Amino acid sequence: MVFKLTTLSPQNPWWRNGNWEREDKDLRDIDILIDRRLVDIDMTGTTILRGVRRSGKTVYLKMLIRKVMDSGIDRKDILYLSGDRNNYREIRGIVHEFFLRQGKTVLFLDEITYIPNWNVLLKELHETMDITIIATGSDPVQLRKKGERLPGRGIEGNEYYFDPLSFGEYVRALRKVAGKVPSGPLSKALKELEGIPVDTYPPGQPRVDGIFPYYIPLEKIFISYLLTGGFPSTTREYVRTGRISDGSFETIVRVLLGALSKNGRSEETGRDILQQLLIGMGGRTDYITIAENTGVHHATVREYLDIMEGARMTYTIHCWDLTRKLHAPRKQKKIVFQSPLLASALHRYLSGGTWDDTMDFMDRNMEALVEATVISHLVWSGERPQMHEQHAFAGFYYNKKECDCVLLSERGFRGYEVKYGKVERADFPFPVTYISKDSLDKDIVPASVFLYGLEKGRWCI
Repeated sequence: MVFKLTTLSPQNPWWRNGNWEREDKDLRDIDILIDRRLVDIDMTGTTILRGVRRSGKTVYLKMLIRKVMDSGIDRKDILYLSGDRNNYREIRGIVHEFFLRQGKTVLFLDEITYIPNWNVLLKELHETMDITIIATGSDPVQLRKKGERLPGRGIEGNEYYFDPLSFGEYVRALRKVAGKVPSGPLSKALKELEGIPVDTYPPGQPRVDGIFPYYIPLEKIFISYLLTGGFPSTTREYVRTGRISDGSFETIVRVLLGALSKNGRSEETGRDILQQLLIGMGGRTDYITIAENTGVHHATVREYLDIMEGARMTYTIHCWDLTRKLHAPRKQKKIVFQSPLLASALHRYLSGGTWDDTMDFMDRNMEALVEATVISHLVWSGERPQMHEQHAFAGFYYNKKECDCVLLSERGFRGYEVKYGKVERADFPFPVTYISKDSLDKDIVPASVFLYGLEKGRWCI
């Protein structure tokens, strides 16, 4: 197949230039690079990263390309293609031609869910060539459906969730670029973190002795985290300007509604359901209540919420039946946004407000936003595609009292209760850590301190 180097060469600037990062279109305009933990690539299989758009997957691929080069792979054996610029036939032809000329090939395939029958393409490439494939997709629903049709193709154990930055990652990333942060409250807070421990700790075992002295600067940075939601693009924007632009909020809204339309669902119905989630944020609900308030069938509500969760935008948290160690399907649920930015962008879209209105929305809903953030972080700490997804270990509990998040492990149940006012302990049939605003005790930890050291699990990037 004949392919045009005028379109292929600019996507692969490392072929001709050792300092290719300066030429790469995805990197050259980034003044503050927010890096993350780099996964170990299985050079004999297929690695898939699935996550929401705007979470930084393309930039992350470029960082992986640098890692592969540093491992000794010849840069001319590395091929990058974008699924939103090349169709199935073009990609298949380019890869075959490239392989015939180069032999062993490392293929970075971005946005594969734009390609119809992408799973068939990966299967063919894996079976007919000595090729390593690293692929990303912004439609996790399709990635999950079609990824399940690739058993035995090297995907097992090589699939990862790609999420916004956790609070700990956010702080550590900002500390690395502190010299580029303009003078102001954020810059001052970062300077005050000099000496803070960087070690992380697993959920349920908060080691705060070395961290709580840094509560004040951590709390200041935590507020900025709630604003940016841990998305690299909004993080860079907030660092430079101290706010999030209307255009960035609009982009996030398009991501929310686009996941529905791409899966053949009505944006209008999706908007109505999302509005109900926003109104009831922090409380319990069920499919029937949402259906009654939106004028659709409860099965439709569940369908839409499944898509939103599959697209890494929300989590539907079920109530535990402690005796059976299973969820109680008929009880109410908690539905939380995986990032606080999704909630504030949705509010901005529905209310048509200003930046001041967004700040007011956050002030009025601070406890609910922190609760959702804590739940997401706890899920990220233990989630694994296919084998240990959130429904297997995360839920909540209510009887006479409610506990916001309850995790099940081999040690049994452990609860996490967010109390942003006065912390009042309650009797639960399991140990509980209380997440406060500023209180500290043996079982009480401020949210910013707790989340700083809460590490994502191995399969969450």
